[in-house]
Amino acid sequence: IFGRQTKCMSLTFNKVSDTSLSVTEAMEFYLLDNINVDYAHTNTGTLNIEDPANSAQMRVKWPDNILGSATFTVVDTDYEGYALIVECQKLWLVSRTNAAILSRTSTLAYELITKLKGTVDSLDLDSTDFSSMRHENCIPEGQADFEFAFDETVRKNTFGFLKEEKLQNILTEEDLAAAIDFPTDSQTPSRK
Repeated sequence: IFGRQTKCMSLTFNKVSDTSLSVTEAMEFYLLDNINVDYAHTNTGTLNIEDPANSAQMRVKWPDNILGSATFTVVDTDYEGYALIVECQKLWLVSRTNAAILSRTSTLAYELITKLKGTVDSLDLDSTDFSSMRHENCIPEGQADFEFAFDETVRKNTFGFLKEEKLQNILTEEDLAAAIDFPTDSQTPSRK
């Protein structure tokens, strides 16, 4: 995986059903190395295959993302050693896109990385944004001073101001404003 603010990042996938997977993202943060705190963070989301004929195209829902689900696409894989994934979330006029090269080993061949970065570039994403993810001196599982496991239960308690049924119905800026009882432009008095 490539990233900038984190280290020791991994994704673990578990089959829940024929059309659903759980995905746990585990990571540590560089900043906390400077203050000598062992902190581990996990975020467990769900992946749903919407079309079994195209199982590489899924929707991911992360519990720490109150703006809803995103597309999650396996763009390239050899099914044994590596995968290139792209996650994209569109919200009104903006979008957020993440790409990651996943590997079951600590290194990949230079030629393979070059090929996968070429694929990223062909998707109109910038592969120069990638940086290698460090996996040295990672905290063994269960041995961190502080561990925070973010899952659906924590999300409901943390972001309780929006109930699940409201989150699923937010499709536009107006829907979000209505869900949080925030005035839209048409409801805001004009300033003179």
